[in-house]
Amino acid sequence: MSEPTLYDFALIKFSDMATPTPAFTTLCGIVGVQVNETVESQDRRVRDCAKPNKPGVRRITVVGINWTISGTGRTNADQRATIKDDLLGKKVDYKIEYYKNDGTDAGLLLGTDAGLAVMTANNMSMDPDAGNTDLEITLEGEGELTYTAAT
Repeated sequence: MSEPTLYDFALIKFSDMATPTPAFTTLCGIVGVQVNETVESQDRRVRDCAKPNKPGVRRITVVGINWTISGTGRTNADQRATIKDDLLGKKVDYKIEYYKNDGTDAGLLLGTDAGLAVMTANNMSMDPDAGNTDLEITLEGEGELTYTAAT
């Protein structure tokens, strides 16, 4: 039986935007990662000239591709100032690294998505009675989200 190679977990990393070689830092505490790529399209109807009374058929024009990354997890006081000062509302290079749980501490890197994005949401929720300190972020992509398989 053939089975797919699954991504067991993912890390979101942000760049310090240094040139020529930027350093990337993990958004520590983010454990749930959602990657959404959507196609923006425009519909129109085209009628058959030989049968003008017959309803037109749908034609779809792709006008753009958008991507959004959402991350959920626990708050991290050590990165709070960085998120507020350097990431929220700023254009920053991000990497989303996909891993397989291979029994090691780091995991086995399977591939990476990379692109320029703006952090548009930084939502925290603290509930001491439930013991929760949750963080949710949203990254809206600008330009291409490029995937590179690990070698």
